[in-house]
Amino acid sequence: MDNLSDALEKLKLASKDSATDSADSCLDCLLKALANNHTEASVKIQEMGVLTLLPTLLSPQSSCTPKVANLIAELAKNEFMRGPCVEAGLIPPLIQLLTSSDQEVLLQTGRALGNICYDSHEGRSAVDLAGGAQIVAEHIKSLYQNTEPENEKLLTVFCGMLMNYSNDNDSLQAQLINMGVIPTLVKLLGIHSDNVALTEMCLIAFGNLAELDSSKEQFASTNIAEELVRLFQKQTEHEKKEMIFEVLAPLAEN
Repeated sequence: MDNLSDALEKLKLASKDSATDSADSCLDCLLKALANNHTEASVKIQEMGVLTLLPTLLSPQSSCTPKVANLIAELAKNEFMRGPCVEAGLIPPLIQLLTSSDQEVLLQTGRALGNICYDSHEGRSAVDLAGGAQIVAEHIKSLYQNTEPENEKLLTVFCGMLMNYSNDNDSLQAQLINMGVIPTLVKLLGIHSDNVALTEMCLIAFGNLAELDSSKEQFASTNIAEELVRLFQKQTEHEKKEMIFEVLAPLAEN
């Protein structure tokens, strides 16, 4: 943990001087400490006031930005770190990074926002206030036809972020429905039906959104039943078939 203390001190200096080279090696050390002892390292990072330094390091021009976003994503895996991430003002600069054209920046930013939103009222409210869900929904709309592996990874993270943002929250789910995410996700499912992680995200999304009355009209305007039946016929795992059936059942009632 001594190395961690040194890295935290150096990071404080680097953030003041905007020295990305020295910040880079400090971030590597912090990520390594989190990989070795997640909870203890998170507590130490919080106690030393590092979270408040991170907004200045989240510059779209900085080469260490993906690592900073990755660090936030790792810290926010701990429930006790999500509130402090919001209080440290990390949401607005993270949302700004969603306009980046760098795939790694987008991936790590999506992970960070998704983890901060997971079961966190403060996280969701801050993302809602900054308009983050709308930007992510637009990204999914513009990327869903691209079947490159790196793009599928990004789509999986973005879909997961929207699920964490809206899970068990009717008003945020209604917001996503109003943004038109259902038709996009149905098309996405048709194109990426061989990608296990991405199809699972779609199924979870459909399961959540199908409970809302306002979703019925949108589902009815798509070919979701055909896509789900096609996916069902391809499955060999009982668990996945059950997952598809659970989505089909409420839709069949409509």
